[in-house]
Amino acid sequence: MALNGGALAELRRSNLEKVVSALRQAGTMSQSELARVTGLSEATVSNLVRVLVEDDRVKLSKGRRNGRSVNLVELGAAAEELALAVTVARETMTAAAVDHEGAVLVERSLPRGADLPYDEERSLLVQLIDEVRRAEGVAARPIAGAGLALCVSIDPVSNTVPDGLGARQPAFAPSWYGADVTGDLGAEIGLPVRLINDCDAALLAEARWGAARGCRDVLYLHLSSGVGGAMLLGGLLYRGGLGGIGELGHSSTDTNGRLCVCGNRGCLETKVGGQALLGHVTALHGNDLTLARLARLARSGDPGCVRIVADAAQDIVNGLANVVAVLAPERFILGGELADAGPALLDPVADGMRRMASPRNWRGGVALAELGGQATARGAARFAFDGGDLCLQSLK
Repeated sequence: MALNGGALAELRRSNLEKVVSALRQAGTMSQSELARVTGLSEATVSNLVRVLVEDDRVKLSKGRRNGRSVNLVELGAAAEELALAVTVARETMTAAAVDHEGAVLVERSLPRGADLPYDEERSLLVQLIDEVRRAEGVAARPIAGAGLALCVSIDPVSNTVPDGLGARQPAFAPSWYGADVTGDLGAEIGLPVRLINDCDAALLAEARWGAARGCRDVLYLHLSSGVGGAMLLGGLLYRGGLGGIGELGHSSTDTNGRLCVCGNRGCLETKVGGQALLGHVTALHGNDLTLARLARLARSGDPGCVRIVADAAQDIVNGLANVVAVLAPERFILGGELADAGPALLDPVADGMRRMASPRNWRGGVALAELGGQATARGAARFAFDGGDLCLQSLK
């Protein structure tokens, strides 16, 4: 089967990382040795090495193996590059240093204050970034750039937080709307900054290192205090013209349901968002119950929490069965804090999709995200390294 452009690009990126990873583990090798270790053909390795040399990620030198003159390959300066992953969630902001293989080397976090203006939040982000850059194991290494992941829709054309058509964006003061976030932050830290939605970032990480490895078409649902989502089509991230693609939490199935912050009624977020779920079980477990603990209780078999998670699973199926039928993803991934409920969430969602999604288009793959709380940071770093090459369409 012929691969499309997106699939070919992703295959090349994967093979490039195979070569770099092999050199990290074994040190200097000949191209023939690299071919044996990676399982790639010598011709493919030769082409990959040429690309890596151009990017300064590897360098060549002359050497000998078994009495023969060969080209030896070793890591170059750019292979030591790190990316900064900066995430702004509803309740915390985090900065981390991440390498090309997705390892989080250093991480620093701060709680977010309510309704802080954009300028004040940016100053706090700069402080976090400075702490990470000064940390041992980071200070001496080159930084390629920063990926800034926000828990709000991103307009990929203007590279800004849109004003939500007059509605207040959850967790973001109006001073964020339309601000030159990448330009302002980039000027302060002296690095290029790329802006991405947090769910998009999490999916990029799951596609590279987690539950979406090897998949071309993926639907991702993020279940935490809010409900978001993202889509991978043909192996590449699809963001849509105004960045609203993947806002699965605002799919509505009940015109008489609870009013949502977006102005609609009966949105999925009003049913399975953290606040909605916790409201059902605080009488059983107290007002200090968190969504993460609710998920753990459900996983361990607590009857009340199991029932609430099962009800949420049915709401997810009701809200997204038609979306799944239209997109026909090969994998539907459940992430966020609620995904820690494990089979208590996964099994009823999978069963419900088998019953309600179109048999013609349902490929039967529901999975839990694998990367946990580090998914967004790892994906933001991947976006900082590779940027627009990971996206389906150029919007500018």
